[in-house]
Amino acid sequence: MPCGAGRGRVRAGGACRAGLALLLAAAAIFPAGAAEPTGYRRLAPGVLTVIPADRSGDDALLRADIPEITAGLGDLAWEPKQSPVGATLVEQGRNRDFPRDIWALEFAFKPPRQIDVDVPARDFRMQRKRVWYLLYRVKNSGARRIVMADGDATRLRSETVQKPVRFLPHFVLESVEGLSKQEGALAFRAYLDRVVPGAVAAIREREDTRLDLHDSARMSERDLAPGEERWGVAVWEDVDPRIDFFSIYARGLTNAIRWRPRADATFAADSVPVTGEEHVLESLRLDFWRPGDDATSLNDEMSVGHAGMYERRTIGSRVLETLGRGRQTASAPREGLEQLGLTWEEILDPPAAVKAAASVDRDAPPSLVPLQKVVNALARLQPPAARPAAIRTLFGGVGEEWFEDLVRGLSVPLDEERGTLRRGMLDRCGVSEEDVANRPLESLVKVLAALDATTPAATRRSATVALFGAAAPRLDSLVHELDLARGRAVLDDMDFDRRPVLSGGALTASDAMLTVFGAETDAAKRARMVTGLLGAEGPALLAAATAVREGVDHAWVFRYEH
Repeated sequence: MPCGAGRGRVRAGGACRAGLALLLAAAAIFPAGAAEPTGYRRLAPGVLTVIPADRSGDDALLRADIPEITAGLGDLAWEPKQSPVGATLVEQGRNRDFPRDIWALEFAFKPPRQIDVDVPARDFRMQRKRVWYLLYRVKNSGARRIVMADGDATRLRSETVQKPVRFLPHFVLESVEGLSKQEGALAFRAYLDRVVPGAVAAIREREDTRLDLHDSARMSERDLAPGEERWGVAVWEDVDPRIDFFSIYARGLTNAIRWRPRADATFAADSVPVTGEEHVLESLRLDFWRPGDDATSLNDEMSVGHAGMYERRTIGSRVLETLGRGRQTASAPREGLEQLGLTWEEILDPPAAVKAAASVDRDAPPSLVPLQKVVNALARLQPPAARPAAIRTLFGGVGEEWFEDLVRGLSVPLDEERGTLRRGMLDRCGVSEEDVANRPLESLVKVLAALDATTPAATRRSATVALFGAAAPRLDSLVHELDLARGRAVLDDMDFDRRPVLSGGALTASDAMLTVFGAETDAAKRARMVTGLLGAEGPALLAAATAVREGVDHAWVFRYEH
């Protein structure tokens, strides 16, 4: 899971040694018609993917300091004259061995599906509800143990041991897909696996009546014997049907653990052991996407995706939208900015907005600073008769109309109650009704500055409605149009060849942009290009889209989490 996760998700445990923090398990995929391995039972049409248990032996023997000694008793460190330094208490607390048996379950799954089931409602009646589910199989394939080779303590080897394992399933379905302009490109959603009465029977009837399916509660009732395999199902309720890209995090598949001192931990002589440490467990991430927007179909399976697929599609879609918007609105953004005496680099989202977009707080509203700079430049433009043409060139005819609606919204007559509310909001912005009447553009600059400092997003929306009334939606529309206009100016400056991109899809556009970004050796210039084209969320999107991923089509990622 990404570092700095937000509310409702577990936080990543930090960097681990290569091969552990990011481990790609080989996936054996058996399509319909292929030879079936021994013990494999044919299910409903679909693909069963088998992820072998993690067999790296590194975490069966961990080495770490005991900070309660090395840090908490550091003042006791000394150099003996007749004994080695390593014989002292503080030195013996360093680089200690912590061997333990590590078990890992083999995990197989089918792509998630949807089904309608009857669930109990609050009025003691049954309610028909659509749920998402993941059919899976776990197998106890043994544990591994570090032992001495031929009795030599300097030579260690890993051996397999057979022992029962209690599987405590924990499945979380997550998406970081923004589903509205207000949410932007990254908006966190998480759903915890639920025990839904009646769902297991319906899923079993649909998938394979021979299966003894276990929900998460029943799965944890008894141990898995060595070599035993068991079928289970994870179920999620009330999943947003608009979600197209999502990941499923599975915990409980192994007892592999890591620990490290917390960044803010302090250790003293009376420190209680482990209280200053954070412990992380290994979990499995599975990536999926839904082909199409038909939220009514129950027959289509979700498609297996890979890490970064959503981000690359988002980048490509933004490029296609940017290129197409100019033709739709008959705008010329670079020329419009020149008329205002601005460059696209002067209307970038500020660093604070970029940081907020990449942080765990996904509720931060979009920055109004770029639009504020455009309005301020427009107010200074002379002669005033040149202003409408500059706005039309920048935004196109539709954008010019939206801008005029927004300016008029601050002064349009209102009833007494709403007028009083608007006067109060204008006063908070340091603007009077006389200012709005006599200096409308300068007043709009002050209003935008005050709104930009207003958080959270819900509070800003309420203030926007109070100020602009029916014209309030124009603010979000203009912010989006300015993002596209700035992106078009960036592409024009890059002398970007759009012909092959327009003939392809989102992934083609994304690959073209990633190639351009990768060819830029100046890191500062590349950062400006990314933010200019993709907005405040651009750096986060680019980082996820270009992260090292193994495999061609699929990525099963083991990570360590709290």
